[in-house]
Amino acid sequence: MLSRITRSMLGSNVGMLLKKPPHGLEGTSMSARTVNAIHTSECRRNDNDKDKDKKKKKSKSSALILHSFESVEHKEKEAFLDVLREYKKENEIRRGHVEFIQVALKYMDEFGVNRDLAVYKALLDVLPKGKFVPINYLQTLFMHYPKQQYVGIDLLCKMEDNSVIPDVEMQQMLLNIYGVQSIVLKKFWRMMYWMPKFSNLNPWPCSRPAPKDPRVLARIAVNKLSSIDVTSIVTEYRTKDVEDSTEDTWILSSMSNIQRELLQKQPISNPIYVEGPYSVWVADQCIDYFVLRGESRVKDVYRDLDDVTDIRIPFWDKREVIRPFSVHEQQDGTYFAMCATGTSSKNSLLSWIRCLQKQNPILNMIPVMFKLSSSIKDQLYIENTVRENEILQSYKE
Repeated sequence: MLSRITRSMLGSNVGMLLKKPPHGLEGTSMSARTVNAIHTSECRRNDNDKDKDKKKKKSKSSALILHSFESVEHKEKEAFLDVLREYKKENEIRRGHVEFIQVALKYMDEFGVNRDLAVYKALLDVLPKGKFVPINYLQTLFMHYPKQQYVGIDLLCKMEDNSVIPDVEMQQMLLNIYGVQSIVLKKFWRMMYWMPKFSNLNPWPCSRPAPKDPRVLARIAVNKLSSIDVTSIVTEYRTKDVEDSTEDTWILSSMSNIQRELLQKQPISNPIYVEGPYSVWVADQCIDYFVLRGESRVKDVYRDLDDVTDIRIPFWDKREVIRPFSVHEQQDGTYFAMCATGTSSKNSLLSWIRCLQKQNPILNMIPVMFKLSSSIKDQLYIENTVRENEILQSYKE
């Protein structure tokens, strides 16, 4: 009975709907209704296009900020921070923050802020807070927002490469951005454990920032190389004080009393060699140095003490006391001195030998040979293709 009443009510309502047109469409045909429908869909499409245009404009503005590092005239710390402030001001949603941090990390060395902890904090502050924090176990297991976490690891690796130790404030910033279960915090805790242990273990410390004067860097390098012998003395010479010198530069020479004694015992008939350049690092600067080397001393032949085939009575044997080997006598030769010059040229090395001759007169009798290797090798190539074809044809004939 109930189903019959329901069917009758639905049938009457359907009939009334078919007889009466909907409100607002009286006197309009089907074509007009379709036109209105198409018109509304076009309006919606236009609204979507407008939204897309706005997004494109915002993306363009963020792209311009990415290239603003290159357009800065004076590349210094304040200019770098100004670019960060401009990005935060123009991009409140922080769209493209991953790409922005990646570009900023590449330009830190050029702006000279790669060792500044405050700049790293300002760059880390670009990331939005709380959005990347996982809220359940699955998000933690599958590394919530991996691309953003990898950017944070890149920033910490940049700090580690430049020996910048983070502090407690950076830990709180990472907690607000990634949460306690992120791999970025694990990387931070490893850095906080190991970096303070190794920060003061360098036996040849260098001031920070490192000096730019090449003479100061060369003195640090020579002291570093000659520290194996505590009696080594570093002496500074000027090439203008040497007769017939064609250059005006400085020479830092290192020589100890043991090396002078070894040079006095050097046979006059055997030549000694000036070799180099070799490289040594002082902070982030590479310094070239040269050595004065002679032939190595022949060591005694090893004798087996357990061999009883030829028993000798040592009471009547006359043996010479063998002098122990010093740290300057190595397997590849005996090192008499080392130096670093301002130009690293052959003329400056010739002036260095003349300066050593005043304190070591035996150098006037020992022949000195120069074995220098050039760090720049010219590439031989043929620019003219016509000439190349002629040479190939001559070989074929």
